[in-house]
Amino acid sequence: MRSKSTLTLIFILFSLQGFSQICKYLVNEKDPITDDIIRTVKTRLTGPVPYYFFSYIRNGSDYTFQVEVGDYGEVSEPIAAGSELIMRAGNGAVIRMQSIEKAIPEIIDDFGSKITRYDITFSMTEEDMKNIAESGIVFIRIKDMKNTFSDQEIPEAVVQISKENAECIFK
Repeated sequence: MRSKSTLTLIFILFSLQGFSQICKYLVNEKDPITDDIIRTVKTRLTGPVPYYFFSYIRNGSDYTFQVEVGDYGEVSEPIAAGSELIMRAGNGAVIRMQSIEKAIPEIIDDFGSKITRYDITFSMTEEDMKNIAESGIVFIRIKDMKNTFSDQEIPEAVVQISKENAECIFK
C-alpha cells in the first residue's frame, strides 16, 4: 500500500512540473560571434484600447524595457528622448528609467476611429530587471500621449505575468 502511495505522490510531483512556466520568447538566440544571450519577452498590460505592452529585452549584459502604448485619438507630437518611466516592483523597489530615443507616433485607422501608437524604449539595469523578476511590476507612472503623467496600478494577474516574463530573461 505504501509503494502505491509513494508512486502516486511521485506522479503528482512530476505532473505539477508540467504546469511550470513556459517562456514564450519573441527572440531567444545566442550571438554567433560574442556568445551573448539575446532575448525578448513581451507582456500585455491592458487592452484592447487603451493598451500597453511591455517588452523585456536582453542583449548580453545590456537590458532595455520597451513600452508599446496605443489610445484612441490622433496625436502628432513625439515623446522626447529622456522621458521618464517610474515603476514600483512588488518588493518595494522604485525603478526609474529614461527613454533612449524620441518616440514617433504612428496613426492607425481602426474601422474609422484613429488610434495613436508609440513604441518607447528605456534603458534599464540588470538590478532593475532582477527586481522585476523577483516580484513583478505593481505600479507604473509614464508620460503619456497627452504629455502628462499617467498612473497605472497593475492587476494582480499581470503582476505575476510580469514577474514570470522577467524571470525568462535570466533562464
